[in-house]
Amino acid sequence: LFVSSLVLTVVAAFPVSAYEIGDTLSKDIQQQLNIPKGKVGIIDFFASWCLSCEKEIPDMHKLIEQDSLKKTQIIGIDVDEELKDALAFQKKLNIKFPVINDTNQDVIAAFGPIGMPALYYVMDNKIVGKRIGAVAHIDKIITQDLKKLGVNLP
Repeated sequence: LFVSSLVLTVVAAFPVSAYEIGDTLSKDIQQQLNIPKGKVGIIDFFASWCLSCEKEIPDMHKLIEQDSLKKTQIIGIDVDEELKDALAFQKKLNIKFPVINDTNQDVIAAFGPIGMPALYYVMDNKIVGKRIGAVAHIDKIITQDLKKLGVNLP
């Protein structure tokens, strides 16, 4: 009986499940992300220790430049536990999109990606797509993904 109670206690400490395609974001996550109505949110999880993340950030900037009609909103989630590391990394890369510093790991826990970097597409507060892991020329891949979602960038 003690072992069963211990197992239940340990299992209860982990999130029930990570967000999957089709899931609606919790009210708390919706408020934190604050995706403008009518835009596709591109949620980009990254950290200073992730070399692939560092390579993808310039491609995210290219995507912003391409999106002249402002159909998307990129939101970075920096998951570094030390704020000074996060801020130094963001400054080094001159990040041009809003960033949430998730030092307490709350946002990443809700999404629960199995690797980094991780991208999630959000429309009307629902997860409509995701990409996990390093992808070369991510700006082009995102443009293709958006087209499949019915969002054409100029």
